[in-house]
Amino acid sequence: MNHVLSVEQVFTERLLRVPDYQRGYAWKEEHLTEFLEDLELLGVGKHHYTGTLVLHALNEPPRVDDEGRSYRCHDIVDGQQRMTTIVVLLDVIRRELNSQGLTKLAEGIRRTYIHTTGIDGQPMHKLVLNSDCHGYFIRNVLADNPSPDGPAIYSHERLRDARARFERHLSEKRVALGVHFRDWLLELRSKITQQLRLVLYVVDDAADVGVVFETMNNRGKQLAELEKVKNYLLYLTTKLDIPSPNLRDTINEAWATIFKNLMSAGLSDAEDQLLRAHWLMAYNPRAKEWNQSKSVKDKLGLRAYQGNHKALIAAIIRYATTLRDGSLAFCDIMMPSRSNSFTSYRTKPKECADIQSASEKLRRLGNMASFVPLLMAARSRFSTANEAVDYLEIVRLAEVFAFRVYGLLEKRANAGQSWLFSLAHELFTSSKGRSEVSDSIRGGALLYCSDQEFKDNMASIGDWYNKWSALKYFLYEYEEHLAHKNKVRVVEWAKVQNRKREDSVEHILPQTPSDPYWQTKFTAEQRKTYMHDLGNLCLTINNGSYRNKSFPNKKGTHGQMDPPCYATADLVMERVLAQHKDWNEQAILHRRGEMSAWACERWKVDPPSNLADEAVDEADEDEEAIG
Repeated sequence: MNHVLSVEQVFTERLLRVPDYQRGYAWKEEHLTEFLEDLELLGVGKHHYTGTLVLHALNEPPRVDDEGRSYRCHDIVDGQQRMTTIVVLLDVIRRELNSQGLTKLAEGIRRTYIHTTGIDGQPMHKLVLNSDCHGYFIRNVLADNPSPDGPAIYSHERLRDARARFERHLSEKRVALGVHFRDWLLELRSKITQQLRLVLYVVDDAADVGVVFETMNNRGKQLAELEKVKNYLLYLTTKLDIPSPNLRDTINEAWATIFKNLMSAGLSDAEDQLLRAHWLMAYNPRAKEWNQSKSVKDKLGLRAYQGNHKALIAAIIRYATTLRDGSLAFCDIMMPSRSNSFTSYRTKPKECADIQSASEKLRRLGNMASFVPLLMAARSRFSTANEAVDYLEIVRLAEVFAFRVYGLLEKRANAGQSWLFSLAHELFTSSKGRSEVSDSIRGGALLYCSDQEFKDNMASIGDWYNKWSALKYFLYEYEEHLAHKNKVRVVEWAKVQNRKREDSVEHILPQTPSDPYWQTKFTAEQRKTYMHDLGNLCLTINNGSYRNKSFPNKKGTHGQMDPPCYATADLVMERVLAQHKDWNEQAILHRRGEMSAWACERWKVDPPSNLADEAVDEADEDEEAIG
């Protein structure tokens, strides 16, 4: 059945509910602004078709309010974003009407669109959101005095922002319109409740709901893959031939935890990366065969479990719980310096701090894609505080592999991915243990970058400034080494992280050696050879002060604060330079020799017990990056 109804007619004799298989509220600033503009342009007495509303009439007894009116309960199959937006705006208007002294109109909005009172004296909410959002919706968005608890998931933020956007809109109009504001407000209420039109479809057969939902949500803004998977699992719960009363709760609770973990880590936009990494780790490491939510549907399809729904229930629970647990590992991997990261290791404070440090180093190299499934698997296998050292070993080896292969040799970003994904799957499924995985990573690191290749590259004199993306990372690691060696505080990475290379990397022999000092210390050929070489480059936060000065002027003297100089710099690397009497070819070669020797030890790889067993199929290295 279908009709064209006003918003008021939709809410008459109906209670609306957003089922759990629906996505959370997702409208952003641009959607809200467009909605307000549509209302602004709507003329008096005109109608505006604002969209389609598909409802499923539930097989439940009607509910009765304290005035004897009955309401039939409906699930929203399509249109919940717009209906939620309308309710939020009407509630903002309700509060404004109250402040204008129009209390009866405000009360009418409350009873018709927000909540009425049941015959039992309890509130009957006219729109109930899904279980992830409804509590926040009632306490923080529709409440006159919002609760102090903040948003826990992305959808909460969007709901909060919608209320704030509408409140700001009314506030701006109040200032702009002055004495005419009340008339405008009443007209706005009428536009929403009387002039907006919805094309209403009611689906009576529950079996059709899933099909309709999939069809309607293939239009316009697509569901995220993570949402599609949740919806599918909830759909499966309606098709089981044996009772499983807690299965829906298990799924909903798992997804609530996933969304909260992602939001608290600032990774709400990384949902699909998590989904893929989990799949590669837990189900199929062949990334070419990953087809997003369809892969999950194929794996957990009704046909595959025909006649064995007990096994299907177990498979659904396994998928939901491993994804839930994986989400925490994913957040710790991607945001290791959070105050609440790696909580399972906190009773081992030194190991936990070392894990955070090693994880942060891996992130700084800028190529997490290959390692996320492996580290998620390691977190799953080595989850207790007593196993922190096992997880730490895997992270440190991953950083060594990443620097040697992606950092120094600058192999393509997906080099070794298929092998690393397989290793992740083997670790997660217990096909390999910690020592076997460690040996595998060592073997792979040596196959992709042998010790001789490493030494030859480090010994190569040339343009390290313009052609090496890992330069800043290398110099910071060297700075950390010097600081520990001299037993002094390490300058925080944040001080150099976001600075441009030209502001954070100093050419000791300057790029424009105009001072006569440099003409006496270097020939033109030497300047060309060594200017951008590793031995002539230094991390700094004072590059703007050094410029083209002579070495003695750059070096300065102890106690000198203005202008900045090497001798009193924050960085140990610069203070070590101040110990040199002069800066010439011999000084550059000596310094680069020290740096190369340190690097060979810093990223040293102990060969595995059987290197031949760790061969990597380089022909199959064309997987796409996961994030």
